[in-house]
Amino acid sequence: MANRDNRNSGMKKTWWGGLIALLIGFGGKLKFLLPILKLGKAGGTIWTMLLSIGAYALFYPWTFALGLVVMMLIHEMGHVWAARRKGLPVSAPSFIPFLGALIMMRKMPADAVTEAYIAYGGPFVGTIGAVLCLVVGVVTGYKPLYSIAQVGFLLNLFNLLPIHPLDGGRIVTAISRWLWVVGLVGGLVLVIVTFSPLLLLIWLLFAWELWSAFLSDRRKKPRKIHVEAFVPESRWEEAGVWIPAESHQRVLPHIQYCRVEDREHVCSVVYPGIGQVFQFEGVKGRFEEVRMNGADRFMDHDTGQPLVRLRLEAQYIPSPEEDPSLRKSAEYYQVPGRTRFVYGVAYFGLILALVLLMGVTHRMISGFDL
Repeated sequence: MANRDNRNSGMKKTWWGGLIALLIGFGGKLKFLLPILKLGKAGGTIWTMLLSIGAYALFYPWTFALGLVVMMLIHEMGHVWAARRKGLPVSAPSFIPFLGALIMMRKMPADAVTEAYIAYGGPFVGTIGAVLCLVVGVVTGYKPLYSIAQVGFLLNLFNLLPIHPLDGGRIVTAISRWLWVVGLVGGLVLVIVTFSPLLLLIWLLFAWELWSAFLSDRRKKPRKIHVEAFVPESRWEEAGVWIPAESHQRVLPHIQYCRVEDREHVCSVVYPGIGQVFQFEGVKGRFEEVRMNGADRFMDHDTGQPLVRLRLEAQYIPSPEEDPSLRKSAEYYQVPGRTRFVYGVAYFGLILALVLLMGVTHRMISGFDL
């Protein structure tokens, strides 16, 4: 019987592995199917979900693999719900086998409270989803739902560790950033105890972020932004200005200001004698220098208009609000005392609830084993 089970398990893994290899091998030859398979805006979520279910099914029963991915989906939809309540656009969830799932912020939060609110939405809604899974398991008597609920509780508890970029590391910005120190020390202890490669990777990234944000001088160095400016050739002729050569280099004047009508920060790049040739938008940092590194002439095949392309290189120091890491301004982390208390109660209360729920579920699963 054991040999038969091993043989069936091996056949299942071989079948799933063969299917994934087949999809990868023929993926490039099936491009004509992509418009059919996109399934609208949810296409990426659906296909990455299916890929993750298939990957987990190589090692676990398909019911458990499906439940695990559903728990992740509920967690991520909690972030989506919270972000939309705050008016911030986010992407649909994407799944990465054996690493989890994520959403992408298309606009950074304006303050620590907003960041904490969006981060809290994931484990909060995820916990509700796991509780409902457990209730359905109790009502129906379907034992696998107990294990799926237990994994859901563990998933949300893990995400509440005060380690950036986990949800807990973002939530504690509205409580106290000293909890990052707790996360740094406690996370290292967990790495040593659990020998988890994933936790080790997250902890190393967190340690690097802390060092870069508070100890390294790299944060003060400007970044290089490379763009191309397209100027109609007629503007040069009308202004009587020579078109720069391909190897010509020079520093171009630039002006930064904030538009009154939409409060958008812009930086206008000017070529002497021609006027504005390019405009950076949505920037709150400081441009130290904008340099032209050559130009060339070409014909726009769509319009038939001759253009001059300027290759620009900007030295830019982002504002703290533009940085997705831990480096933010003092104003970003200013949180009223009452708000800190509320988030503290909500954060530690959810941790306690998850620990209790895991204990209860563990006893229920152990009772079945007996």
